[in-house]
Parts: sequence; C-alpha cells; structure tokens
Amino acid sequence: MAFQWDWACSVLGNDESSQLQQLLGLITGLNMSAGSDKWQWKIDGSGCFSVASIKKVLNSANRTRPARVFEWINWVPKKVSIVAWRAEMERLPTKVALSNRNIPVNNRLCVMCGNYEETCEHLFTSCHYAQSIWLYIASWCNIPPIVAFDIKDLLTVHMVSAGPRKKLKALYAVILVTFWSIWKSRNELVFTQKGPSLAKTLDEVKAMAFLWVKNRSKMASLTWEDWCRFKVG
Repeated sequence: MAFQWDWACSVLGNDESSQLQQLLGLITGLNMSAGSDKWQWKIDGSGCFSVASIKKVLNSANRTRPARVFEWINWVPKKVSIVAWRAEMERLPTKVALSNRNIPVNNRLCVMCGNYEETCEHLFTSCHYAQSIWLYIASWCNIPPIVAFDIKDLLTVHMVSAGPRKKLKALYAVILVTFWSIWKSRNELVFTQKGPSLAKTLDEVKAMAFLWVKNRSKMASLTWEDWCRFKVG
C-alpha cells in the first residue's frame, strides 16, 4: 500500500526528515485492512494477554532464583511485612545505611544501645534491646529460646518450630509485628527522643498481633485469654 503524504509544510528539517525515514522503515510492508484496531499479545498464540504466558517467558530466560524468597502473609498489614522485608535486604534507613549514602549523621552507633554500628542486622538480632524482646517472644509462644545470627534466622523460626499450621502462621505474624514494633521504637527515639520501653514494646507486639490475627484470619473465636497463653489453632 502506497501512502500519499499531504504536508502542511513542504520543507522538512533534518529532524523531521530523520523521523520520516524511521517511520517509513517501520511501516514498510505493512498490510492495512478495514476494521477497528486492536491490541494483540504476540507471546501467546491466542493473541490474548495472560500471566501464564509471562511466567513461561521468564522461566525460559534462565533467571537466577534467590536462595530464599520472603514469605508474605495476609494476617498482618503490608506495612508491617515491608519492615521485615526491607530489613532482610539491609534496606531500612539505619544510621549506617544513611551514612553510606553520604547523608550526614552524628555517629553510626545504634541509638538503642550505643555500643555498635546501627545496621539492620545489629538492630534486630544482636542489640541487647532486641535480644530481650526475642527471649520474651519465645517464652510467650512456647518455643525454645530464639538464637539468631542474622535476620534470616528470625524469619524462619516458624519453619523450624513444631505445632499446627495455624499456630505456626500466627507465630510468623508475631515475628513480623515484632520487627515493626522494634523499628517503631527506634524511630520514636530518633525523632521524638522518647526513650525505648521494653514493657511498652512487648505490650504493643502482643496487642497489635492479637488485633490483626483475630480480624484477618478465620479465627474469630480467638480470645485474649487464649492469645496470652498462645493457644492458637
């Protein structure tokens, strides 16, 4: 099909001429037909888009799959899970992370203990404040003491613990809420100079986790008394 050009201006500049040549290259051999235009998904023979076709293409690309994929659950809000997800990747704005991005900080020491550099790894695993919280969580949830060398150890506690599926999922929800509460306590100290309270953080973990688990799971009959004894499932 030959196109008949009807230019408002017969003189084309260098840019217009270059763009015209590119356009001609794109439409050379193009067969025009009557009817409405429509989108067509070339990856699938049906011409229709599907998530399955995307997965098929990605699986054929020899992608490198990470050793561990973060586990998302719907028993806690996304904002809660995101804190743990970012912490595992060392992507929270800790003092060390900010300093590494050339953002001025007074010092790189942990605001909670003041003894070691503040990284996600330290803040959630080796800081004495976090360790005290994890010991309480283990005692409350009736599991062996949590000894974590890195954040991955914390996020897989429910995988190595025994119990019904619902109880283990509730345990994972508690762990995610604990990450969120520790980070919240850290931020309150940084931005409002409100000193961390171990009792307040533990009460917050227990209360918020109960609220979210009870209302987001199918355990509407879960009582506060059972939750305080961690009788779940």
